[in-house]
Amino acid sequence: MAPMPNLFKLLLSPAGRIGRRDYVIGLVGLVVIFILYGLLLNALGGSMAGFFAVLAFPFVILQIAYSVYGKRLHDIGRTLWPLTGLICLLLLAMIVVMLVYGGADYFSAYAEYTRDNPPSPEVVERLNAEFKPRQEKGEPVLKFIISGLLIGFSLWLALAKPQAGANAYGEPPSR
Repeated sequence: MAPMPNLFKLLLSPAGRIGRRDYVIGLVGLVVIFILYGLLLNALGGSMAGFFAVLAFPFVILQIAYSVYGKRLHDIGRTLWPLTGLICLLLLAMIVVMLVYGGADYFSAYAEYTRDNPPSPEVVERLNAEFKPRQEKGEPVLKFIISGLLIGFSLWLALAKPQAGANAYGEPPSR
């Protein structure tokens, strides 16, 4: 049986290559950290520590994602560009779904107001009440798209055949 990987290196260093087993361990670690970080953010709430934790959250998750997915991409002889493309697709999906499900109309409704002429609290409440149901209808669509992209990408890397022998990213991992 192969030894357990160094979790610190596995989750924080994008250098080198990892095999399928270590990739799956890394994915589990990514999910666990994502969940624990979310629980931490909920516990900290609106405190100053919560503010800084929210600021750090995307950087921590991106570092771990680039480390785990990146090493697996390296193992199949690819650069990190497919992962960067996936992240761009996820952001694009969020923007498109938001705009389709009332976001464009919401922004348009606010366009008539300026800093010098802000909307009254009653107008803000009315607009939020009007657009919230439309935006909530987009949440399941967005969850489906994001889940599909993440699961598809993760499965592709889990099932992809590793490149035999050494490549530009190092020696093959011990399997």
